[in-house]
Amino acid sequence: MTAPTSARSVGLVGWLTLLLLCASAALAALLESLFVPLYAGGTLVPVTVLATIVTNVALPLLARAVVPTMGGTVAPFVVWLVVVIGFGVLTRPEGDVILPGGDPQWVSYAVLLGGALVGTITVISSVPRAPEMTRRQQHYRRPPSR
Repeated sequence: MTAPTSARSVGLVGWLTLLLLCASAALAALLESLFVPLYAGGTLVPVTVLATIVTNVALPLLARAVVPTMGGTVAPFVVWLVVVIGFGVLTRPEGDVILPGGDPQWVSYAVLLGGALVGTITVISSVPRAPEMTRRQQHYRRPPSR
């Protein structure tokens, strides 16, 4: 069994890589927000929904591989979520909203809610499970107090 990795044992390269992954998450969130109303001719092309799913699965898993702590895993997803909400949902000073309503409204919801759901599932599923107790450890375990 390997010892748990602490934040101190990651090293400078690991933290710089995590910073790069967080910057990639911010850029991906900006592009995904801007490409929501993407049309090919008169047809809405929801390619940004697929990009959102891929982003929120790949970046937390890469972060987990580089910095195997819970904070490292969550960081790219939180950056993505903050940028999408801050850039896409909040009203601009001139009254505009980046994530549109109307015809591409379902794509806006799929990016927001689908991205948040997929990112949350990825982060939760990447948490390592506690090791199982052996039969001997179960036998010598203290009985519950009454």
